[in-house]
Amino acid sequence: MVTKAALRKEIKQRLESLPPEKFYEEGLQVASRIQSLPMWSQYETILFYLSMNLEIDTQPLLETAFSNKKKIFVPKVSGEDLHFFRIYTLSGPWHYGAFGIREPQTEKSEDLLKSQDFPGLIIVPGVAFTQEGDRMGHGRGYYDRFFGSLDKQGISYATLGICMKAQIVPEVPTETWDKRMDALIFG
Repeated sequence: MVTKAALRKEIKQRLESLPPEKFYEEGLQVASRIQSLPMWSQYETILFYLSMNLEIDTQPLLETAFSNKKKIFVPKVSGEDLHFFRIYTLSGPWHYGAFGIREPQTEKSEDLLKSQDFPGLIIVPGVAFTQEGDRMGHGRGYYDRFFGSLDKQGISYATLGICMKAQIVPEVPTETWDKRMDALIFG
C-alpha cells in the first residue's frame, strides 16, 4: 500500500492540475445531490468546514443549507482542537486562523456548539477517500480528536465526506482511530 505522504503528494498534484472553476462546479454538483440523501433531511444541525485552496468549494452546499433552514456550525482551530461556532450568514464576519483557513470571527459562548445541538450531520473534509468511506485527512488529526470527543460523550452524529472526483482512490492507509464516513458524495 502507498504511504500517506506519497498519497497526499499524488492527490495534491491531481488537484493542482484542475482548472480553478472545477472546484466550484463539483461543489454545485454535491449541493444538488445532497438534498436527496435521507441524512440531509434527518438532521437540523449541520457542521461544515469552510473550503480552502484545492478543496471542493463548500459555498454552494452552505447556500443549500441556509435555504433549507439548517443550524450551521463551522470550525475554529484552538491549539490541537476544533471548536464549532454557529453562523447566521455567509458574509461572516470572518478572519483567517491556523493554516490560513477562514474561520468565524465570533467567540460568543451562545454561538459555541453544545451537546444539546445534537444529533447532527458533520460534513468532513479529507485529502483522499475510498468509495466505501475510508478517509485520509491532512495529517493533523483535528477531526479524529473531535470524533473521539463526541464518541466519549455518547453524542449522536453522522459523518458525510465530500470531495472532488480526483480525490477518490481504491484504498487509503488507515489507523485504528480513523473513522469511516457514513456516506460520501463527490462531484
